Amino acid sequence: MAPEVAWQGALFEEEPAGGRLSFDGLRRDALDARSWLDVVPGWVGDHAALFDLLRERAPWQQRSRQMWDSTVLEPRLVAVWPTGAALPPELAELADVLSDRYGVRFDSCLVNLYRDGSDAVAWHADTVRKVLRDPLVATVSLGARRSFLLRPAGGGPVARRYAPGGGDLLVMGGACQHDWHHTVPRERTASGARMSITLRHSRPAG
Repeated sequence: MAPEVAWQGALFEEEPAGGRLSFDGLRRDALDARSWLDVVPGWVGDHAALFDLLRERAPWQQRSRQMWDSTVLEPRLVAVWPTGAALPPELAELADVLSDRYGVRFDSCLVNLYRDGSDAVAWHADTVRKVLRDPLVATVSLGARRSFLLRPAGGGPVARRYAPGGGDLLVMGGACQHDWHHTVPRERTASGARMSITLRHSRPAG
């Protein structure tokens, strides 16, 4: 059953200036000497249609985690296509374009659904760092804009703030997963649901 969420896409969606899935608007932000983040606003022009399709068809589940002596539900829904699984055509297209651009094979996909401002994910780095020296993690944000924050892995104040949504692409690269943590915090003022498509690779370039 499709999750019930508060979200309505624009009636008329504009393609990026360079065309569908174009990198013409790419901006690279250096986090430090070893880590970077690429930003492409509005990378997926038909983002509302993709949001609706995934809401209806993705294999949503709410996972649980062990927290000390208790088992708690994660405050978001997830849909997973593990390494080697066939992706739906709409997601395979994104993975193929990113693979061509960055020279690695994006071969797994996790879609997160933040149903409202109460859904969130705590500070973390992606576990792909345990098997790859410089993993790339690409995220396409659909739906409402939500804060996406970064800080050094050792802790401290927020160092970078983004508010992706509406088809924006963020790609974390270099040593980002080793040296930096990121979060989508709870946000009482969130305007609706946000969906993030996260694509990763399991092998180094080449």
